Amino acid sequence: MKKFNPIPWTFSDIINALNLREELDVYPGVKTGENCRPVFSGVSTDSRSIKDDELFLAVKGENFDGHDFIEKLADRGIKGFIAQAEFFDNFVEFIENNRLAEKKRSAEENRSAGKNKDDRSCKNHDEKQNKKSVFKEGITLFKVDDTLKALGMLAKFQRIRSKVKLVAITGSNGKTSTRQMTSEIFKTRFNTLTTTGNFNNEIGVPLTLLKLSYEHQWAIVEMGMNHKGELSWLSEMATPDIAVVTNTAKAHLEGLGTVLEVATAKAEIFDFVAKGGTAIINHDDKRWKIIEEKAKKNSGIEKIILTGTSENSVIRAESIKHISQKTCFTLAADNPYSKVNICMNTPAVYMVTNAIAAAAAAFTAGLSGNEIKKGLESFTPVSGRMTIKESSKGFFIIDDTYNANPDSVKGALETLAELSREQISFVVLGDMLELGEKSAELHFKTGRQAALSGVSRLYVYGDMAEHIASGAVEAGLEANRIMKGGKKEIVDSILGRRDQPAWILVKGSRGMKMEDVVLGLI
Repeated sequence: MKKFNPIPWTFSDIINALNLREELDVYPGVKTGENCRPVFSGVSTDSRSIKDDELFLAVKGENFDGHDFIEKLADRGIKGFIAQAEFFDNFVEFIENNRLAEKKRSAEENRSAGKNKDDRSCKNHDEKQNKKSVFKEGITLFKVDDTLKALGMLAKFQRIRSKVKLVAITGSNGKTSTRQMTSEIFKTRFNTLTTTGNFNNEIGVPLTLLKLSYEHQWAIVEMGMNHKGELSWLSEMATPDIAVVTNTAKAHLEGLGTVLEVATAKAEIFDFVAKGGTAIINHDDKRWKIIEEKAKKNSGIEKIILTGTSENSVIRAESIKHISQKTCFTLAADNPYSKVNICMNTPAVYMVTNAIAAAAAAFTAGLSGNEIKKGLESFTPVSGRMTIKESSKGFFIIDDTYNANPDSVKGALETLAELSREQISFVVLGDMLELGEKSAELHFKTGRQAALSGVSRLYVYGDMAEHIASGAVEAGLEANRIMKGGKKEIVDSILGRRDQPAWILVKGSRGMKMEDVVLGLI
């Protein structure tokens, strides 16, 4: 895909985007001609990768503070910074004091010009003391109350002036895959910007939007969340033309409480959909009505599209089946009427839900059934999301280690059962994080599901291992077919059984780093 340069930032752009007062919120405060003011090629929050002509925005995180890097970056030649008020005020005071000291020193040098040059060592000392004021010359510093809020304001400004059309995607499961599929489809016709990696939070989303250029026609933006209000703010800065909720599940319960509250929070993505926009909702989701009601509250949303596997869904999947390690189905749409057969490069049947959500967005944007087919059949899951790896040690490994919650584990177990058939199947499960007060109960139920899915052996790792194991035993899996242990112990135990070919599912929350098990088995 062709790479386009982001829209650059003039001095006036920054002032307008952040609603700043030039006399009070910018250093230096002396007005200059427009031609003398800086122009920045982009905005960066990363001191390690910032380009020389970019503007540095100092974000405060849990484990770092971007303000700590400003001095070194200024020394390196970075010319523009956005900082919070406390840093700005201290900086200006420091510079002005150094200017006065420099002025005083110069006057004293002039008075002592005829003195013996033995004072040179003192002069060198003075120069070292004043070095900090020298490297700050030529930089521009912008003052804001909250740099994280400022990042979102810059992103919103960029999104508006780019005049791009935008698809925003969220959901408890499948948002990354849906974003990938949507991007694959849209780029068959349009210059498309898409979220990369896990840039889907209140820092990642604005950084994605800041990459917009005048050449882009569509942006496909993934949005995550773990607390109320987060998606509403992301929706405000992105103002999507099409907003998608893939599903709701038992995820982020620690921050939200119940799955109903999860549904309400996910539906915040509809808060700032642009006038004439479209809401796409998974009709198969048990909480679809809650999400639909939220969408209806935005009078700007012109159309609500229900997707799913039932006949009542406007865009739906029919005749779903496995062919080898692919998932095939017929995509059917009522308006515009279309039927097209699609085979995707994934064994996971639940990926079909993501595919029809992506197709709904594409139909809304005017893409054809053939373009949708081409895009979906080009889709390849990223590592850690239902990717199959053949081990040199005789195993087929289903790597689904990117993240986990009860519903996604259930889907992964179903895929394992379908692929392994009569062969031996092992499951390696790590803890599912952020489940709140019901964590023990939900892990117990997951253990039951693992046992009922017919697995040959179960390996569990983490603080919740005992609860998973107990659930599996309660559902009939013999205790001697369950192992609780560390990741290395689990790998060693599985490798000790390599005399028999087996399918192995490895899954757990991101924080559990279950990919270590996959690497050990390969």
